[in-house]
This record gives sequence, structure tokens and C-alpha cells, in this order.
Amino acid sequence: MLITGAAGFVGSHLTRRCAEEGQEVHVLLRPETDAGRLEDILPVIRVHRLAIGDRGALRACLDEARPTHIYHLACSTARRHDRSLASAVALVGDLVDLLTLVEEAADSSPPPRFFLRTGSIAEYGETRTPFREEQREQPSTGYAAAMVAGTHYAGAMAPALPFPLVTARLALVYGVGQATDFLVPGLVSACLSRRPFTIHRPLDRRDLIHVEDAVAALCRLPEAALAGGTIVNVGSGRTVGVAELAERIARLAGTGTDHLLRAPQADPVTLHLATDRMKALTGWSPRIGLDEGLAALIGDMRRGRVAEAA
Repeated sequence: MLITGAAGFVGSHLTRRCAEEGQEVHVLLRPETDAGRLEDILPVIRVHRLAIGDRGALRACLDEARPTHIYHLACSTARRHDRSLASAVALVGDLVDLLTLVEEAADSSPPPRFFLRTGSIAEYGETRTPFREEQREQPSTGYAAAMVAGTHYAGAMAPALPFPLVTARLALVYGVGQATDFLVPGLVSACLSRRPFTIHRPLDRRDLIHVEDAVAALCRLPEAALAGGTIVNVGSGRTVGVAELAERIARLAGTGTDHLLRAPQADPVTLHLATDRMKALTGWSPRIGLDEGLAALIGDMRRGRVAEAA
């Protein structure tokens, strides 16, 4: 396995699962990346520190690792809500990294047998729900637009590649080790400290999936005989209102809701993935219920294990 974005939230869980299963795991990290999430498994994985844009270093990494499977999870989630032009321009770098990695992997000898990149539920934008893989996207941020571009490039390149290049579009993933600038751990942190927390979009509905279920899905996809360019949604197939989510977290944490403030909202948005294709292709379905996953995260954060960055 070669995994990019392995020091991130989902990437670290994927890396740990592959290592625990006895896979030979190589991870590609930028030189400046903090590998704290991988600290306990560093002795059993091989770390390559390089920028994907450094083609010489990337070729050397591929020659050494000779991966049969590549999981490309590296992306700039810190800019996910930024609608500015500056953000959109910066995010083009993620697309260039994808194209560079695909090109070098295709030219390697032997090439990998499978290449998976993660996309996002944000790619669909504000369109009809539940979101289905075949519908036209309407991205509303630079982050989402850059992800859509990667998905369409993957489809366009697919016929010329010696491996299937597949996109797994993830719902909103949550779980142990996620940074508190994301919704779920942010709410948990506020409840545990009983500090004021403004719910800016209380009427929105979100499709949430536990990180262990998301990783299980990513590990299942190589087993399916997928054509290059295939898009597969990975989510719970259900939604929960943001205000309801906050109340459930407060209940599970044993705190009141007086510190939770609701901002006025007139434009509710629902993010909801149809997951029929994933189930039909692999038989996968999520196993961790929302309350179970939230309770595990609350317990972990009570013990002081809180990530400070995405």
C-alpha cells in the first residue's frame, strides 16, 4: 500500500488498519507534516517525506515501494469553507498533485493494480437529494470545485491508464482524532467544557459516517471489479439535523443545552448521499450507529485526546 494524506484524520485511520492487517504500508508525507497521529505505528510503516511535485523524489518512492494499491487522500481541507478567489487558486495545487501522482504511477514498473482517490459530499453542492453518482455537480466553494475537477479528470484519464482510477466520495466523516474545527468534535468540545457554542446552520441536515465505517468501505473497494473513472458514494444513507445533532451530543455527554446557541437561518441545506451503488458493488454497509460513534468520541475527548489541527 502507498497512502498519501496518511497523517490526516481519515488517512491515519486507514494507515493504522492496513498496518494492523499485516500489509506492507508506505506513506507519503510532505516534509513539514506533523506525523503525530501515526506515532504509535511508525516502527511498522515506511515513511517517505517529499512533495508530490518533486518528480524525482516521487519516482524514487514508487520504485522503492512498488505499490500494488495507491490510496490518495491528501487534500487541503483547511480551505473547505473559503469562497475567496485566493482559496480557489491555492486549491489547484491539489489537482496538480493528483495528476502528477497518477502520471508517475502509470509510468512506474510495474504499475499499481488499483488507485483510489477520496472525494467529498461537498462536490454535489446545492442540488437535489439524495445525491447520486451520475448527477451533475453544482459545487459552491473552491474546495468543492477543485474536488469535482479531480473527479472529472479521473474519468477522462481512465481509458489510458494501466489501473482503475476510482473516486470514493465521502460523507461527513467523524470519529476519534478529528480536529475541533470540524462540526462534531467542535460540538463535543463545547459540551464537555460547557462553553458557549453558536450553531450557525441549525436547520441544515448532514450525512454523517463514522471513520471506522469509512475506512472499511475504502478497504472493500479494491475487491470489486471496478472500471476506471467509477464514482462511489460512501455515507450512512441517512441525515441528521444539525440542531438535533447538538442536542444528542449534549445528552450523551450528560450536559445541558443552555450553552448551545442557534443562529437565525432561512436557507437550510441538506447533504445526503445515496449509497445504493456501494452496497451493490461490495455488499458494504455502515455498522456503527450515530449514538455509538458519538459516545466513543465523547469518551475519548474526555480523556484529553483532542486533535488541534485538521
